Parts: sequence; C-alpha cells; structure tokens
Amino acid sequence: RSVVFSQDGKWVLTTSMDATARVWSATTGECSQALRGHTKALSGAHFSSDGFRVLTASFDGTVRVWDTLSGECLLLLPAENNVVNAATFSPDGTSVLVASASESLRLFCADTGECRLTLSGHEDWVRVASFSPDGMLVASGSYDGAARIWSAVDGHCVQMLDGHAGAVIATAIAEA
Repeated sequence: RSVVFSQDGKWVLTTSMDATARVWSATTGECSQALRGHTKALSGAHFSSDGFRVLTASFDGTVRVWDTLSGECLLLLPAENNVVNAATFSPDGTSVLVASASESLRLFCADTGECRLTLSGHEDWVRVASFSPDGMLVASGSYDGAARIWSAVDGHCVQMLDGHAGAVIATAIAEA
C-alpha cells in the first residue's frame, strides 16, 4: 500500500499485505532490512528526513518507528480505537503525527513516544494529515467534510476550511 523513496533517493521503502515493510537499495535492488512486528497488513510508511528511521502504519492499530540500519523497532504507538488512518514524520524528524479513528490527531515525540499535543475539533474521524514544509503547521482532513490547519507548536486551530460535500481524503501544504 506504500512505496516511498528516502529523501536522498538511495533507498526505497515498501509495505505489504503480508504485515512487513522492506528497505531496498535503489541502486542494487537488494533488500537491506525486512521490518517485521505488525500483525496485520500495512497501510502506509514514511522515511524520516535523515533516512535513519522509518515509520509504518498498520491495520493492527499501531504505528511503529524503526531503525533503518538495525531493523530494530524503536517505538510502538497505539492508535485510538485500533485504527490508523494516517501517520507521518515531521519534516525535522522529531515528531510523529497520527490520525486515528477519532475526531482528533495526536503529535508524538519521535524519540520517546510521549504524546506532545492532541489536536481536537473535527466532528468525525480524521482521515488524512500532513505537515507544512517547515513543520510549524499541520493540515487535516476529515470525514466531516472539513479540512483544518493547526499550529504544530501549541495545537490551536489556525483555520477551518469548510465547503466539501463529502469526506476530505487528501491534504498538502505547499511552500509559499
């Protein structure tokens, strides 16, 4: 369900319905790590900006952060109501943003797993979420038909973007 490149283009991260993720050399095609630990199929994955960590999101209701060199699972983050709709690293790699089966998003410390902020305000499950390029803002889209822009510093809602007749299924913030 996911295929992504590392920022330097040297590595490719794939996820599978077999509950594993794999890190591949983009040059040789060789698998350098098979990341095992989830109990159900994976729904997404991302590299940290430095490429030394990856996160995987699974239908088992967890997000895992892995060391790409050793393959060790560094963090296990549970999702609310055992559903992960979206998960991503902040641009600087210090935070993990998780959208679950709830009206809120949670921002975790990527090193300790501590929940730093809860962003609440949607009227239905949050479906998607993304960081701005500088990591200062978060955009979220919900089954309530609204998108919101949040401060990643203090969690307040900066802007509500209301107007869709159906669920918001993608968000992105471009550099100005």
